[in-house]
Amino acid sequence: MNNTVLYDEVKAAQTTGLLLKLNGGKENLLKLIKLLYAIERESINRQLSPFTYDKLVSMPHGQVVSNTYDNIKSSPVGIWGDCFKTTTEGREKTVHLLKECGTNKLSKANIALIKEIYQRNVDKSPEDLECEHHNPKITPEYINPHGSSIKTNYTSLLKFLGKTQIEIENFNADLKEMAFINSLKG
Repeated sequence: MNNTVLYDEVKAAQTTGLLLKLNGGKENLLKLIKLLYAIERESINRQLSPFTYDKLVSMPHGQVVSNTYDNIKSSPVGIWGDCFKTTTEGREKTVHLLKECGTNKLSKANIALIKEIYQRNVDKSPEDLECEHHNPKITPEYINPHGSSIKTNYTSLLKFLGKTQIEIENFNADLKEMAFINSLKG
């Protein structure tokens, strides 16, 4: 399944913007990506539905929402360039909110989940979150990519989350149906 077809870039940007706003307008890049992954994972766990349909991957520092990470770290254009700027000081990268990018793609339940994940992790350092991602008891889907990246399979993640075979089959069928519908849109 190609998640790029389903990836909701605007919703991902609005989620990123809200996290930064909650944190006073800036956040360490590593921590921000871990928070975004936690939101995606928790949405899959609770609703059996991805939050932004981002591509999930294991990277050396833990789990990542790949498309969003690429949008943040590259020389951004569009909504990413309008709303965000990444600065580097030493080895530390910080993402800054330049202007709010809206919340029209976020439901009340989405906003509540973003705030919950933020509050749950507000006092954790980027290194704390990275350690959690390397702990198989907390993030069993992580596979050491040895300097590269490895795609996280939804079926494996759902099994780690304790979902039944029927739930997994329904999840995968829903993804295929959504991809087909999106392909018809052009």
